[in-house]
Amino acid sequence: MSGVCFSLLLLAAMGAAGAAALRRWAGWLAPLEQVAYGVPLGVVVASLALLAIAVAFGLSAAAVAVVGVASAAAALALRPERAALAAWPTAGRDWLARGAGRSLTAGLRKRWLGGGLVPALVIGAFAARWAVLWAGALVRTPAGLEAGHTYIWGDWSLHLGDVTSFAYGDNFPPQDTRFPGPPYAYHYLTSLTAAAMVKLGMTPWGALTLHSFLFSVLIALALYAFARRLTGSGGAATLTVPLFLLGGGLGWVLTVGAMNRSHDVLGTLLQHPWDTAAQSQANFTWPVVYYSLILPQRPYLYGLPLGLLILTLLFAAARTGKRGLYLGAGLVAGLLPFAHLGTLLALALITPFLFLLFPARNWAYFFGAWIAVAAPQLLTQAGGGGGLLHAIRPEVGWVAHPDPWPWFWLKNLGAFVPLLLLALAARDLLPRHSRRFLWAFMPIFVIANLVVFQPWDWDNTKVLVYWFLAVCILVSALLARVWRERRGAAFRLLLVGTVATMLLSGLLTDLNQLLGRDRHLLLTNEEMRLAALVRAETPPHALFAAGLQNNHPIPVLAGRRVLLGYPGWMWSHGYDYAQRQRDLGDIMAYAPDAPALIKQYGIGYVVIGPDELQELHANEPAYRARYPAVITTEHYAVFKVSGT
Repeated sequence: MSGVCFSLLLLAAMGAAGAAALRRWAGWLAPLEQVAYGVPLGVVVASLALLAIAVAFGLSAAAVAVVGVASAAAALALRPERAALAAWPTAGRDWLARGAGRSLTAGLRKRWLGGGLVPALVIGAFAARWAVLWAGALVRTPAGLEAGHTYIWGDWSLHLGDVTSFAYGDNFPPQDTRFPGPPYAYHYLTSLTAAAMVKLGMTPWGALTLHSFLFSVLIALALYAFARRLTGSGGAATLTVPLFLLGGGLGWVLTVGAMNRSHDVLGTLLQHPWDTAAQSQANFTWPVVYYSLILPQRPYLYGLPLGLLILTLLFAAARTGKRGLYLGAGLVAGLLPFAHLGTLLALALITPFLFLLFPARNWAYFFGAWIAVAAPQLLTQAGGGGGLLHAIRPEVGWVAHPDPWPWFWLKNLGAFVPLLLLALAARDLLPRHSRRFLWAFMPIFVIANLVVFQPWDWDNTKVLVYWFLAVCILVSALLARVWRERRGAAFRLLLVGTVATMLLSGLLTDLNQLLGRDRHLLLTNEEMRLAALVRAETPPHALFAAGLQNNHPIPVLAGRRVLLGYPGWMWSHGYDYAQRQRDLGDIMAYAPDAPALIKQYGIGYVVIGPDELQELHANEPAYRARYPAVITTEHYAVFKVSGT
């Protein structure tokens, strides 16, 4: 429990510095914007500072404490009303005398959420649901460590590995522990923040889930704040939040079909409300944003709020022409390479069109600051793999095949498609600047349907998600306007039904998770014990030859480097890993060149367990005859192959 408390204090101090900075230098932002954007900004800047300290001195609880204290001091120093702190006891007594609860509720509704109760209820409902979700996202069970969703099982083994490599493996300067050697070409800053929480006493899985819960709530607040600034409507902004996070297409018709076949509506909902395999087979590809992107791909926790802050600053800059706003947006954009490369790429596609729609000389300050801050980080990342640049290629129609392209998008987005066309045609739907601003997002759709930017073509969703955000804002503004102007019960019932079709796929996905239909064992108790023994009995920089499964305990929980990790990640990160995979096979089989390869790569330990025996045909008798088994469990043996 002390680890949780210290971690919350750390995040609060980091975030307070960012919120205070926005209040000092962007006081025109609403209080909600200062918090929803400022907290992630402060955490990102403080985490980058911690990265520099860790590279120089290592990551320790003392280093984390220094950053936390410095962040708290910065928050106090930046606070514009420091003199008011002296009057806090009197002000606090007056506030309590007026009725703390009534004052807090009124302030939340009027000053922060635009005066309505509905926004508070919607965002509060998301926060409550996420509290349940993240409480069960990664939990210890009698069998081991269990993941609460398929995508957590698949993606979080990578994030857990990053966290443990920082917390237990002294991975500084950072390199991919699953492909040691070059710099790390992935955006790992969220994992460094979680590793700091581990240093304060949390478990790696506890740090990840707490961090994800808190920043999920901030994302919901940021979405509301951004949509409200562009639309000026609390109703449209409120609707944007669920449409963006849970909106989807017509995939729910497969569940309806299953109900018809079973003649048991309730039983189908309770047993199997969402069939991911059937969805994929039917080519329902567009993701439910929260479950397919934000939940598994943790860099969105920083990328989305920073992206919305940058766009908010650019929106204000386009309206006022102020040089400082362009400069500030560029400086924040420069923080993205280690935080979220997907947001960086999306902004690289959006901002040229913003420049064309809002031409001004001061754009040079934005692009200049962005390049100056981001370029050194990108050059560092390009040293690791670099193959992502070679993955850019034309792919007309994206992943629509075998569906005709128009039908693919209609079935994947459902009512979003006709409503978007109506919203774009309605010239007076939004203020003029807001409408032009959102038009700059539309070319992303065209580009992403013609060009693929990464090895896995589905990863174009990382830029399309910003187009989808603009779609949700436009559609929400249209629906909110029609709701206000058409008061007939039948018409409003039709609107409610339309929104339900847009949310039903996301709600069924959510129900499937809530019912526990998508839980998977990530690590067994034996594998967790093996990882603990490896941490205790091997040096932090030791290199292991081990199996290639995504959830192997050595890279996931021991925090140690392996010669080669899960090939799916190596491919998607752009590494040329074919030769290393062949060499790993020779090492495991103890081929004639195995001793030379062990020496060439500097391998200290070889792990032989079920996966190594089955998939890599490991020659365990050869290793037992030649090397000592320094760690053994029921199904695993770790052989020391150097220094013997």
